[in-house]
Amino acid sequence: MQHYSLFLDEIHAGGHFDYFCLAGVAFNTKEYTESIIPKVEQVKRDLFDGNTSVILHEQQIQSHKTNTPFEVFQKKENNIKFWDEMRNILLNQDAHGFAVGIHEHQLKTMYSNGRDKYFVSLQIIMENFVHFLESIDATGNIHIESTDPNPYQKDEQLQNHFYYLKANGTLFYDRRILQKRLGTINFALKADNLIGLQIADLIPNSFNRKLCEKKQRTYGFLDAFEKIAYDGGKGMVDRFGIKIVP
Repeated sequence: MQHYSLFLDEIHAGGHFDYFCLAGVAFNTKEYTESIIPKVEQVKRDLFDGNTSVILHEQQIQSHKTNTPFEVFQKKENNIKFWDEMRNILLNQDAHGFAVGIHEHQLKTMYSNGRDKYFVSLQIIMENFVHFLESIDATGNIHIESTDPNPYQKDEQLQNHFYYLKANGTLFYDRRILQKRLGTINFALKADNLIGLQIADLIPNSFNRKLCEKKQRTYGFLDAFEKIAYDGGKGMVDRFGIKIVP
Protein backbone atom coordinates (compact mmCIF):
# COMPACT_ATOMS: atom_id res chain seq x y z
CA MET A 1 0.00 0.00 0.00
CA GLN A 2 1.30 3.43 -0.92
CA HIS A 3 2.02 5.99 1.79
CA TYR A 4 1.87 9.79 1.57
CA SER A 5 3.31 12.50 3.78
CA LEU A 6 1.37 15.75 3.95
CA PHE A 7 3.50 18.73 4.98
CA LEU A 8 1.62 21.83 6.16
CA ASP A 9 2.44 25.38 7.16
CA GLU A 10 0.34 28.34 8.23
CA ILE A 11 0.20 32.10 8.04
CA HIS A 12 -1.98 34.35 10.19
CA ALA A 13 -4.14 37.31 9.28
CA GLY A 14 -2.64 40.69 10.04
CA GLY A 15 -1.24 43.77 8.35
CA HIS A 16 -2.27 43.66 4.70
CA PHE A 17 -3.62 40.10 4.97
CA ASP A 18 -7.19 39.21 5.93
CA TYR A 19 -6.86 35.44 5.82
CA PHE A 20 -5.56 32.69 8.04
CA CYS A 21 -4.09 30.09 5.68
CA LEU A 22 -3.15 26.48 6.29
CA ALA A 23 -1.57 24.95 3.20
CA GLY A 24 0.89 22.38 2.01
CA VAL A 25 1.78 19.44 -0.20
CA ALA A 26 1.35 15.68 0.07
CA PHE A 27 4.24 13.71 -1.42
CA ASN A 28 4.49 10.01 -2.06
CA THR A 29 6.71 9.13 0.91
CA LYS A 30 9.01 6.80 -1.02
CA GLU A 31 9.49 9.35 -3.79
CA TYR A 32 9.95 12.10 -1.22
CA THR A 33 12.80 10.19 0.42
CA GLU A 34 14.49 8.96 -2.75
CA SER A 35 14.01 11.91 -5.09
CA ILE A 36 12.66 15.12 -3.56
CA ILE A 37 15.04 15.39 -0.61
CA PRO A 38 18.12 14.95 -2.85
CA LYS A 39 16.78 17.47 -5.38
CA VAL A 40 16.23 20.17 -2.76
CA GLU A 41 19.58 19.46 -1.13
CA GLN A 42 21.22 19.94 -4.52
CA VAL A 43 19.43 23.28 -4.90
CA LYS A 44 20.89 24.28 -1.53
CA ARG A 45 24.39 23.18 -2.56
CA ASP A 46 24.17 25.25 -5.72
CA LEU A 47 22.90 28.38 -3.96
CA PHE A 48 24.68 28.25 -0.61
CA ASP A 49 28.18 27.16 -1.59
CA GLY A 50 27.61 23.50 -0.75
CA ASN A 51 25.84 24.14 2.55
CA THR A 52 22.72 21.96 2.91
CA SER A 53 22.13 22.98 6.54
CA VAL A 54 20.54 26.30 5.50
CA ILE A 55 16.82 26.09 6.29
CA LEU A 56 14.68 27.55 3.53
CA HIS A 57 12.22 30.15 4.76
CA GLU A 58 10.12 32.24 2.39
CA GLN A 59 10.27 35.38 4.50
CA GLN A 60 14.07 35.29 4.66
CA ILE A 61 14.30 34.56 0.94
CA GLN A 62 12.26 37.69 0.25
CA SER A 63 14.14 39.90 2.73
CA HIS A 64 17.54 38.51 1.50
CA LYS A 65 19.50 40.37 4.15
CA THR A 66 23.22 40.98 3.75
CA ASN A 67 25.53 38.85 5.90
CA THR A 68 23.04 35.99 5.95
CA PRO A 69 22.97 32.95 3.66
CA PHE A 70 19.95 34.50 1.98
CA GLU A 71 21.88 37.44 0.57
CA VAL A 72 22.38 35.26 -2.53
CA PHE A 73 18.79 36.17 -3.39
CA GLN A 74 19.81 39.78 -3.90
CA LYS A 75 20.70 38.58 -7.39
CA LYS A 76 17.63 38.20 -9.58
CA GLU A 77 19.09 35.22 -11.41
CA ASN A 78 19.36 33.29 -8.14
CA ASN A 79 15.71 34.07 -7.36
CA ILE A 80 14.63 32.84 -10.77
CA LYS A 81 16.75 29.68 -10.52
CA PHE A 82 15.44 28.84 -7.06
CA TRP A 83 11.76 29.31 -7.86
CA ASP A 84 12.17 27.45 -11.15
CA GLU A 85 13.60 24.47 -9.26
CA MET A 86 10.85 24.54 -6.63
CA ARG A 87 8.18 24.84 -9.30
CA ASN A 88 9.64 21.89 -11.21
CA ILE A 89 9.63 19.75 -8.07
CA LEU A 90 5.90 20.32 -7.64
CA LEU A 91 5.08 19.72 -11.28
CA ASN A 92 7.29 16.69 -11.90
CA GLN A 93 6.82 14.64 -8.73
CA ASP A 94 3.92 12.72 -7.20
CA ALA A 95 2.69 15.84 -5.39
CA HIS A 96 -0.80 16.99 -4.41
CA GLY A 97 -1.69 20.39 -2.97
CA PHE A 98 -4.12 21.13 -0.14
CA ALA A 99 -5.01 24.55 1.24
CA VAL A 100 -7.61 26.37 3.31
CA GLY A 101 -7.98 30.14 3.50
CA ILE A 102 -10.20 31.54 6.25
CA HIS A 103 -11.29 35.18 6.26
CA GLU A 104 -11.13 35.57 10.02
CA HIS A 105 -13.31 38.68 10.36
CA GLN A 106 -16.06 37.27 8.16
CA LEU A 107 -15.99 33.93 9.95
CA LYS A 108 -16.28 35.56 13.38
CA THR A 109 -19.09 37.80 12.13
CA MET A 110 -21.05 34.89 10.70
CA TYR A 111 -20.34 32.44 13.54
CA SER A 112 -19.65 34.49 16.66
CA ASN A 113 -19.42 31.41 18.87
CA GLY A 114 -18.19 29.02 16.21
CA ARG A 115 -15.25 26.65 16.06
CA ASP A 116 -11.75 28.10 16.09
CA LYS A 117 -9.88 28.54 12.82
CA TYR A 118 -7.53 25.63 13.54
CA PHE A 119 -10.39 23.18 13.93
CA VAL A 120 -12.16 24.41 10.80
CA SER A 121 -9.06 24.38 8.60
CA LEU A 122 -7.66 21.10 9.90
CA GLN A 123 -11.01 19.31 9.50
CA ILE A 124 -11.29 20.44 5.88
CA ILE A 125 -7.74 19.40 5.03
CA MET A 126 -8.04 16.07 6.86
CA GLU A 127 -11.25 15.27 4.96
CA ASN A 128 -9.77 16.17 1.62
CA PHE A 129 -6.51 14.35 2.31
CA VAL A 130 -8.46 11.24 3.34
CA HIS A 131 -10.58 11.58 0.19
CA PHE A 132 -7.35 11.49 -1.80
CA LEU A 133 -5.99 8.51 0.16
CA GLU A 134 -9.27 6.66 -0.30
CA SER A 135 -9.19 7.27 -4.05
CA ILE A 136 -5.87 5.44 -4.42
CA ASP A 137 -6.14 3.03 -1.47
CA ALA A 138 -3.24 4.61 0.43
CA THR A 139 -2.37 5.75 3.95
CA GLY A 140 -0.74 8.94 5.20
CA ASN A 141 0.67 11.06 7.99
CA ILE A 142 0.56 14.81 8.57
CA HIS A 143 3.60 16.95 9.42
CA ILE A 144 3.43 20.54 10.70
CA GLU A 145 6.26 22.76 11.86
CA SER A 146 6.20 23.25 15.62
CA THR A 147 5.56 26.79 16.79
CA ASP A 148 7.59 26.30 19.98
CA PRO A 149 8.82 28.47 21.63
CA ASN A 150 6.42 30.95 20.04
CA PRO A 151 4.17 32.47 22.75
CA TYR A 152 1.17 31.85 20.47
CA GLN A 153 2.03 28.14 20.46
CA LYS A 154 -0.75 26.04 18.91
CA ASP A 155 0.83 22.58 18.70
CA GLU A 156 -1.29 21.12 21.47
CA GLN A 157 -4.45 22.70 20.07
CA LEU A 158 -3.86 21.21 16.62
CA GLN A 159 -2.92 17.84 18.06
CA ASN A 160 -6.09 17.76 20.16
CA HIS A 161 -8.20 18.65 17.12
CA PHE A 162 -6.51 15.94 15.06
CA TYR A 163 -7.17 13.18 17.55
CA TYR A 164 -10.68 14.44 18.29
CA LEU A 165 -11.50 14.20 14.59
CA LYS A 166 -9.91 10.76 14.32
CA ALA A 167 -11.92 9.59 17.30
CA ASN A 168 -15.24 11.11 16.27
CA GLY A 169 -15.16 11.50 12.51
CA THR A 170 -15.77 14.56 10.35
CA LEU A 171 -18.77 15.90 8.48
CA PHE A 172 -18.34 13.48 5.58
CA TYR A 173 -16.23 10.64 7.02
CA ASP A 174 -16.91 8.18 9.79
CA ARG A 175 -14.11 7.77 12.33
CA ARG A 176 -13.34 4.28 11.01
CA ILE A 177 -12.32 5.70 7.63
CA LEU A 178 -10.08 8.33 9.22
CA GLN A 179 -8.46 5.76 11.46
CA LYS A 180 -7.86 3.43 8.53
CA ARG A 181 -6.25 6.07 6.34
CA LEU A 182 -4.48 8.46 8.74
CA GLY A 183 -1.62 7.61 11.05
CA THR A 184 -0.20 10.43 13.15
CA ILE A 185 0.28 14.19 13.22
CA ASN A 186 3.89 15.19 13.82
CA PHE A 187 5.40 18.49 14.93
CA ALA A 188 8.99 19.06 13.81
CA LEU A 189 11.18 21.93 14.94
CA LYS A 190 12.59 24.28 12.31
CA ALA A 191 16.07 23.16 13.39
CA ASP A 192 15.20 19.61 12.27
CA ASN A 193 15.75 20.81 8.68
CA LEU A 194 12.82 18.78 7.32
CA ILE A 195 12.72 19.33 3.56
CA GLY A 196 8.97 18.77 3.20
CA LEU A 197 8.18 21.48 5.73
CA GLN A 198 10.55 23.87 3.96
CA ILE A 199 8.63 23.33 0.72
CA ALA A 200 5.34 23.85 2.58
CA ASP A 201 6.71 27.09 4.05
CA LEU A 202 6.87 28.55 0.54
CA ILE A 203 3.10 28.29 -0.03
CA PRO A 204 0.97 30.18 2.58
CA ASN A 205 2.34 33.67 1.97
CA SER A 206 1.81 33.47 -1.78
CA PHE A 207 -1.64 31.97 -1.24
CA ASN A 208 -2.57 34.79 1.13
CA ARG A 209 -1.24 37.39 -1.27
CA LYS A 210 -3.50 36.05 -4.01
CA LEU A 211 -6.56 36.03 -1.74
CA CYS A 212 -5.84 39.65 -0.81
CA GLU A 213 -5.04 40.64 -4.41
CA LYS A 214 -1.41 41.47 -3.71
CA LYS A 215 1.42 41.15 -6.22
CA GLN A 216 3.08 37.74 -6.37
CA ARG A 217 6.83 37.49 -5.92
CA THR A 218 7.62 33.79 -6.32
CA TYR A 219 7.97 33.57 -10.12
CA GLY A 220 5.03 31.30 -10.82
CA PHE A 221 5.42 28.99 -7.81
CA LEU A 222 1.80 29.53 -6.73
CA ASP A 223 0.63 28.72 -10.26
CA ALA A 224 2.42 25.38 -9.98
CA PHE A 225 0.81 24.73 -6.60
CA GLU A 226 -2.62 25.44 -8.06
CA LYS A 227 -1.92 22.99 -10.90
CA ILE A 228 -1.15 20.16 -8.47
CA ALA A 229 -4.00 21.02 -6.08
CA TYR A 230 -6.18 17.97 -5.50
CA ASP A 231 -9.41 18.08 -7.49
CA GLY A 232 -11.13 15.00 -6.08
CA GLY A 233 -10.87 13.28 -9.45
CA LYS A 234 -13.80 15.45 -10.48
CA GLY A 235 -12.13 18.67 -11.63
CA MET A 236 -13.26 20.38 -8.40
CA VAL A 237 -10.13 22.02 -7.02
CA ASP A 238 -12.21 24.58 -5.13
CA ARG A 239 -13.89 21.76 -3.22
CA PHE A 240 -11.12 19.25 -2.62
CA GLY A 241 -7.83 21.11 -3.01
CA ILE A 242 -8.14 24.82 -2.26
CA LYS A 243 -11.04 25.79 -0.01
CA ILE A 244 -11.96 29.36 0.91
CA VAL A 245 -14.02 29.97 4.08
CA PRO A 246 -16.66 31.25 4.65
